[in-house]
Amino acid sequence: MKIPILMYHKVGAPVQSRPDTFLNVSARSFGRQMRLLQRMGYQGITFAEAAAGLRGDLKMPRRPVCVTFDDGYVNVREHAAPVLDRMGWPATIFLPTGYAGRANEWDRQYGNPILPIMDWETLRGLQEAGWEIAGHTRSHPKLGEMADEEAEREMRAGAQDIAERLGSAPQTFCYPFGSHNDRTPGLARQCGFRAACTTRSGLADPSADPFRLPRVKIAYRDDVWGLLYRLWIRPRLS
Repeated sequence: MKIPILMYHKVGAPVQSRPDTFLNVSARSFGRQMRLLQRMGYQGITFAEAAAGLRGDLKMPRRPVCVTFDDGYVNVREHAAPVLDRMGWPATIFLPTGYAGRANEWDRQYGNPILPIMDWETLRGLQEAGWEIAGHTRSHPKLGEMADEEAEREMRAGAQDIAERLGSAPQTFCYPFGSHNDRTPGLARQCGFRAACTTRSGLADPSADPFRLPRVKIAYRDDVWGLLYRLWIRPRLS
């Protein structure tokens, strides 16, 4: 069994630069992609459910797909959540907790657009609707470049924030910027996470390291044909 874990960031935000196209999709494209997947027989699950399925702890639908959003932008609530709500699908948000209700200030140094991030009340509403709010540290650092003690502190702080604000500790994690070193996955395990995903491209299967699970990265230009290429053709070329 292979599970596509789709990687999105922003949905429906104006594209302000060429690099921004790699972290953004239009609201129209997102809706078309989700409806296509549903017509193809896919069923949406959370990342925690996908990880449990890969471990053999949870029975999976015939065609599972996991929709993930890094960072928790407000535009995801505005443009992506209504589409998924109509389909009855959950999704997973990887939240840098120190920025909840604020904006992606960590991106200013890279020249990326600064946009609002969901507040805790909005995140709680999504959680109550079946969405997973998962770990992404507190301040969105590059963990692979940090000392182990610092990296572990960041992961634990983010998990603690989610537990205190939303009532339950997150089971899964995503490395900000995809940055991790040989020791970071072990630190994530020590922090109590059951699985973690990267920005490496590919489909997740039971043979993969549960703390280095790949994702399918969706870009602005993809629309439905690009999604099909990334799901069906590209994995066969690697």
